[in-house]
Amino acid sequence: MKTAPLNLITGGSGLIGRAICEHILFGGILNYDLKKTPYGKAGCWMDARVPLSHYLHEDKFTIGAFIDCARYDHQCDQVTAWETIIDYFRQRGSGRMILFSSIYGHIAPDFGIYPGTEIPETPLDYAMSKGGIEQATRFLAEKLKPYNIQVNAIAPGGVKNQHSEDFQRLYRDASNAPMIEPKNLLPVVDMLLHPDNAVNGQVITVDGGWSL
Repeated sequence: MKTAPLNLITGGSGLIGRAICEHILFGGILNYDLKKTPYGKAGCWMDARVPLSHYLHEDKFTIGAFIDCARYDHQCDQVTAWETIIDYFRQRGSGRMILFSSIYGHIAPDFGIYPGTEIPETPLDYAMSKGGIEQATRFLAEKLKPYNIQVNAIAPGGVKNQHSEDFQRLYRDASNAPMIEPKNLLPVVDMLLHPDNAVNGQVITVDGGWSL
């Protein structure tokens, strides 16, 4: 019996990754992460200390989508992961990649919301890495169109995660929009995973209009 393709997720133990795993769990997930997560029979944990290529060459499963929620110490590690899954999708003849950027990948930070709060000012290397993901999304989407591989990115606004009321107020007052929650990203994930999706090479901002 032929099984449906699975969704490979990196960083499934993080705030956003965990929400996505729990949302699409019974569609079948493979969580490539340093931390083992208890997703039971519907999910499989793959130790991120082992190269991703090791698992893909085992030929035990079919992957239909790659959702990259991981935080990487070095951008070259992220590119290596992408190259591995791209090679897999090219051999398979199709695939979907969902990458994660940030609103600070395409607008300048609002430096006024950080002083006096527990949240440190956004560093330059963060903005550079997220901006790079957005350009990589367009680059890869164009490059991989002949192989029936879609590449899109989601750019969240500030995601609520035990932030103080003071910071949430400053964030909201900066542009009259509150911080989002992980669940607000799920409809976009659903759309990008839908078999009829025709969106390709796009960065979709989910911030309640904060960056307008």
